[in-house]
Amino acid sequence: MRVLSIQSQVIYGHVGNNAGVFPLQRNGIEVWAVPTGVLAFNPSYGPPAHRPTAPEEMDAWIAALQTRPEWAQIDAVLLGWLGSPRTAEAAGRAALAVKKANPNAIFLCDPVMGDTDSGLYVDPTLPEYIRDHLFPTADIATPNGFELEYLTGGKIETLQQALAACDALRAKGPSTVVATTLKRTDGGRDKSGQPRLEALLVNREGAWLCAVPDLGEGLPKGAGDIFAALFLTRLLKGRTPKKALLFAMSATYTALRDAREHHAPEMRLELIQDLLRAPQFLPDIERVR
Repeated sequence: MRVLSIQSQVIYGHVGNNAGVFPLQRNGIEVWAVPTGVLAFNPSYGPPAHRPTAPEEMDAWIAALQTRPEWAQIDAVLLGWLGSPRTAEAAGRAALAVKKANPNAIFLCDPVMGDTDSGLYVDPTLPEYIRDHLFPTADIATPNGFELEYLTGGKIETLQQALAACDALRAKGPSTVVATTLKRTDGGRDKSGQPRLEALLVNREGAWLCAVPDLGEGLPKGAGDIFAALFLTRLLKGRTPKKALLFAMSATYTALRDAREHHAPEMRLELIQDLLRAPQFLPDIERVR
């Protein structure tokens, strides 16, 4: 199995391709990693000396890759941080080229654009481009709570609002939407009253709410990047979206909990690599529609 992963690359840390590639490989999937830009580290540490990839350069890489016979055997495209509409255009062309060579390939678009801590951290015209030009050809979208609100233009405080927002994104193209890191006022706690971190999966078969304990603030960046990769991993293995959600939530929670327990500024993926294949934590999950 092969995945074309188009995301940012950092020299230090685990975000973008540095978060997604290793878990995919550890699960037996070959990855062709294309950087949308190279940074010293994620920008939360300070100025990252960012060098964006020129769209023309990405086009040239993709054109060269298409000369390989293995191109027609790419099973999925994973889009992450794009930064600007011009980069998104080039990434979209790459995704379409994969789908043309293999119509059964999965196109997962993770609309990386911001979070509740940082707000919007991409070109302000990029969200509209992703929604109107990438989502129509995507099979799956994995926004976080902030991104879901930004893309749909409304506040999400209840489960019904979250369901409606996911339906609105599905109407743009992706048959499956997984909204992560949801925060809502009508739930979000376990039976003992402890806060939970939730993800909502919505597709044509129904909707499922999956939850793990909330580890609080100050966690390492890259959770959304690793989640998208892990979710895709299980789909490529033939699992149902529900089982893929359970796996991705479990492994992502395991990586974040390990970092918290060891006071690590980054996820320690190399040190917990076996748990990226077979995580032991069992999240809660319930059908909500």
